[in-house]
Amino acid sequence: MEEAFDLVVVGSGAAGCGAALAGAALGLRTVLVEKAARLGGGTAGSLGGLWVPCNHLMADAGLHDDPAAARRYMDFLGGGYARPEMVEAFLRAAPAALRAFAEAGVSFRLLRGLPDHYWPTADGALGDGRMVETQPIRRAALSAWGDRLEEGVHNDPGVSWGDAIAWGGIGARHSWPAEELEARRRDGLLAAGAGLVGQFLARLLALGVPVRAGFRAERLVVEGGRVVGLLGAAQQGGAATLLRARAGVVLATGGYEGNPELVSRFEGYPEWMSIFPRSVEGDGLVMGSEIGAAVWRVPNNLAMLVGYAIPAPDGTGEVFFSAGLRGLSYPHSIVVNDAGRRFCDESQFQHVVAALTRFDLKAHRHPNLPAFMLCDAQFFRRYRFGNRPIGAPVPDSVVRADSLAVLAARIGVDAAALEETVARFNAHAIHGEDPEFGRGASAFARSTAGDPHAAHPNLGPLVEPPFHAVRLRLGGISAAGLLTDEHARVRHVRGHPIPGLYACGNAAAPTDAGSGYQAGVSLMRGLAFGWLAARHAAGAAS
Repeated sequence: MEEAFDLVVVGSGAAGCGAALAGAALGLRTVLVEKAARLGGGTAGSLGGLWVPCNHLMADAGLHDDPAAARRYMDFLGGGYARPEMVEAFLRAAPAALRAFAEAGVSFRLLRGLPDHYWPTADGALGDGRMVETQPIRRAALSAWGDRLEEGVHNDPGVSWGDAIAWGGIGARHSWPAEELEARRRDGLLAAGAGLVGQFLARLLALGVPVRAGFRAERLVVEGGRVVGLLGAAQQGGAATLLRARAGVVLATGGYEGNPELVSRFEGYPEWMSIFPRSVEGDGLVMGSEIGAAVWRVPNNLAMLVGYAIPAPDGTGEVFFSAGLRGLSYPHSIVVNDAGRRFCDESQFQHVVAALTRFDLKAHRHPNLPAFMLCDAQFFRRYRFGNRPIGAPVPDSVVRADSLAVLAARIGVDAAALEETVARFNAHAIHGEDPEFGRGASAFARSTAGDPHAAHPNLGPLVEPPFHAVRLRLGGISAAGLLTDEHARVRHVRGHPIPGLYACGNAAAPTDAGSGYQAGVSLMRGLAFGWLAARHAAGAAS
């Protein structure tokens, strides 16, 4: 079976949806295919923020940005690992792509009150205006696709990141307006990452772009040295289908976080757990490598998260729950290693990541792995654990005990050291202080907890039994991907672009950001380079 298109886009996260919408807006006959039965990939379960310096919404709101300052901030994030031409491509394309998508009908708004983080004092950082999100959209606007989006385990229905900030922060869930939450759930509103995918999907459907879920891409088809299509099949026993692509194929399949072999090859960290849907397995990297594509890896990947395992919503196995903004920074909790010692500022998960990934040459191990999040009964009364409602029974997977000594024995931690650590932490926490690691010193850290009853937003003693412990896991955005140029063309191992092949999002190496991590960069990178890919493909086809 064979079908003909101009542009074939593989993957339905932000990058894929962006490339498909850009192609369709340029008049290309475009098809969007997705391996999973549900659309949205890792994007749909995210907070959905987009980091866009010098964007048009800032200007409309009377805010000022400086391209040179944005460049200095990007240079800081890259840590010397970014490719200058790719930084420039991103800085040029991001605001232009945002405007183009807005003109195509995607509804955006500024995400106010969120400074550049997690490094607000870095050269070139801006206090407000660079973060953008989409307006919520009703499921009904997506026809039958409205109930076929990935939604992850983190977000409340219809609640955007901006809403959470306006209502006191993610940690202030206990004080969010209950009637409003119920109304949004009842109305079928999609917000945050699901809303981002929904906004783009609505425009794709309006333009008549065919969307095919459950279609597994198997390999790229090359004729005369050019990629001319994609061979794949429907997951449920469908016949092999060749999707011909006159202008090009865009790989937006995400990273390889769910592929243990590729994780071992390119990441190498113990305690790794995928933060994305199981369908994210490195398909784009494999297909590109088969035809000679170059692979590039960030030597020091800081696009990492810290969390723990919770039961999967469908009852099959476990999924990663990110605790960086949803637990680690809240009062009445700390993080310790197996020596029973604290080792970082828990209120900023990038500090936790750096400490967890440190390697001790003398001991010849990661000294802070395994690590455990500890909390007392006060924590469970005031905050969510995982995606359970506040006050819900503590999951059986969480170790608990009526004393710290018994808890230490159950998790294999030095009991005397743990008791000493907690006593020292408590003595200062009751006064809102942490002289050891400066927990809660940053404005961003203080904004995440949002507990009006706490003496300090991030500090509270662990004094009320039972005490609880959960083992922390590392997860993140893949360090490696297909090497691309400033037009999102995939490069061959010999250095030249592979005609007809593009990659964007996490399928492409993060050469514009290097080792750095800034919320919203990953999603906007996907949209920006997806837009560039479609523009180049349209020009090449004409």
